[in-house]
Amino acid sequence: MRVESPAQSPTVDVELGGVAAADSADRVRTRIQSLARYAPRPIIAATVRFSSPSGRRHTLVAHATLALPGVRLDAFGTGPTVGEATDQVRTRLRRQLLDLAHGRRKHAASPSASDDEQAVARHVTRMPACASPEQAVLALEQLGLEFGLFLDTAAGRETVVWRGPDGRHEFAAAQPIALTEAEAIERLMLTGEPWLFYTDRRTGRGRIAHRRGDHRYGLIVP
Repeated sequence: MRVESPAQSPTVDVELGGVAAADSADRVRTRIQSLARYAPRPIIAATVRFSSPSGRRHTLVAHATLALPGVRLDAFGTGPTVGEATDQVRTRLRRQLLDLAHGRRKHAASPSASDDEQAVARHVTRMPACASPEQAVLALEQLGLEFGLFLDTAAGRETVVWRGPDGRHEFAAAQPIALTEAEAIERLMLTGEPWLFYTDRRTGRGRIAHRRGDHRYGLIVP
């Protein structure tokens, strides 16, 4: 069903994150701009960010956001190519716009997830509150962890250290994506990543959402 809207095509900010050629951005922009016809209110702005989950080189993740007056819509999509990830995220945003137009927008998490699956266990990081990268590596080994959240004394912000497939220790090099807790868990469900380092949209602090051994989800906070 189509909802006519007088709104002009919204400005769409596309961040490819180095996962595809620059000319892909125009095709993504066109696909997302076409959603304006389904919007019951003008789309003020839109962003689409792409990334590649660690350890899954042939999977791309698209995170799209639409800003409308009084409401913000978010959706994730995955696929082996930018085009397929974009199509998936567009389909989900279109469904949300139609729900919004008919007053049936859902605030709950993914309908495919049960309450048990959505249960999140929160706990404070076991890593040192403040540490240098060298101290973080030592703490990771002493605690027997695969990854850990700590406040990098040099950078002045939370970061994560983990043990790579080759046994070497790696650190997050850039500021992580800003998400809500629900969005972080949704991305884990969608991509199958074992953990996700992100910036909490409300507090601005770094957090790690992760899969637990009991197939539920955990949240490591500073």
